[in-house]
Amino acid sequence: MTGFLHSSTPSTAEAHHLAWLVLPADLHTPVRLFLSLRAANHQLCLLESAEGPDRIARWSFLGVDPIARFVGHRGGAVLTTEAGEEDVPGTPHEALQAVVNRFALPSPPAPLPPFCGGWVGMMSYEWATALEPTISPAAHDPWAIPMADFHLYRTVVGMDHATQKVVLIAACPGGASGHEAAIEGLHQLAHEIGQEPGPGQRFRLAQGEPRCSMTREQYEAGVTSLKESITQGDIFQAVLAQRFEQDFEGEPFSLYRALRLTNPSPHMFFFESDGLTLIGSSPERLVAVRGGRVQNRPIAGTRARSDDPDEDDRLGAELMGDRKERAEHDMLVDLARNDLGRIARTGTVSVKEHAVLEKFARVQHLVSRVECDLAANQTPLQALAASFPAGTVSGAPKVRAMQLLSDIEPDTRGPYAGAFGYLDSSGNLDMAISIRTFAVRAGMASLQAGAGVVFDSKPEREYAETLEKAQALFEALRLAGTGLFGGEEASS
Repeated sequence: MTGFLHSSTPSTAEAHHLAWLVLPADLHTPVRLFLSLRAANHQLCLLESAEGPDRIARWSFLGVDPIARFVGHRGGAVLTTEAGEEDVPGTPHEALQAVVNRFALPSPPAPLPPFCGGWVGMMSYEWATALEPTISPAAHDPWAIPMADFHLYRTVVGMDHATQKVVLIAACPGGASGHEAAIEGLHQLAHEIGQEPGPGQRFRLAQGEPRCSMTREQYEAGVTSLKESITQGDIFQAVLAQRFEQDFEGEPFSLYRALRLTNPSPHMFFFESDGLTLIGSSPERLVAVRGGRVQNRPIAGTRARSDDPDEDDRLGAELMGDRKERAEHDMLVDLARNDLGRIARTGTVSVKEHAVLEKFARVQHLVSRVECDLAANQTPLQALAASFPAGTVSGAPKVRAMQLLSDIEPDTRGPYAGAFGYLDSSGNLDMAISIRTFAVRAGMASLQAGAGVVFDSKPEREYAETLEKAQALFEALRLAGTGLFGGEEASS
């Protein structure tokens, strides 16, 4: 497949610059691009976005072939490149900032998409224990997932849904040889994209019901315990979560394809690293920074969707009028304002949208948008740290709520309630909260869901809310197991 080749002008003979190849995409989808490149043995990640149940965002992105990996854990951080492994000094947060600065890429010219290269990956919920030492992780860590895991990819593929074009983007090292190698790589990718995608692979669920980290009685007892802490004035709110696990055989990408159908969301992702696969479809942004402007979008307040339009509207109106849900939402908007206030230029924090009803595939939520200007002495990673984890998945006050949750929840959360997204050296990042997300390893799929506990919570209602939130993921498991995406049909 041929296209139009472009490149930026390096500022010095040694500086990196960008080269990009533009191709027609009227016969492609992000899934087809992924399958074509997977058939050519590339290691990939995929980022997509549906801005609401009926609208696909302008850009989808694939990262192709990592050239570096950053892993943060309680004992420190490790950077792996083609030259080998090295320890990165400092706290995990300081180490990540140092690595982002070290692998600086040029700012993209105007014609290019918002993400042209940088670090893609996740922070687990337990990253918070590195930011706040008074928080201890839960006693049991069944998955032993790193606190942070980010990849720097050789090439970024951006699919522009508005113009039906694909843009292949590579960072070229300084000098003629580096430029020529990058251009050759882009043309090879263009050829591979033009090939037929590989066949779908089977996905079969194991017999039996999913395993739960807590029984219904244990979960409801946890709600009661948190309500006692609220009555005593220890906290105002906390989000209690439980884990579900299901064994399977087959290709995890089939599960991603199913999830994007059952639960299209603003932040969809497929990411593989060292035997772990993250498959997510999150409705909630944790924090985004672009051009010095910071935004987060707290979500709190939930009702199920209905196939009957009148009933669906009734449920939405019920949510909008629910004093408990509105009070919980307002509390978490205030927490988001306080989080951004720690890194904002004085006087710039504002609530741009408040308690707007947004409808997703299986649930409807109350959503707000809080923004500020980043202070001159703060970095995008500091903006992320100030908001991490979101109050909507932890509680308020945040630190004390997390301390109590560590004693009630039997296992570490891992990716759940952490963050997934990208950050670059141009001062931009976009991180979603890792909810509606699978962690997959060695034939096991794990998912988690939580509910906010306040003073008048009913334990049985909060337990039911976790099941409602998990329903889209259960449905994706069942759909993947039908054989719709290739391979034989699963047994019932």
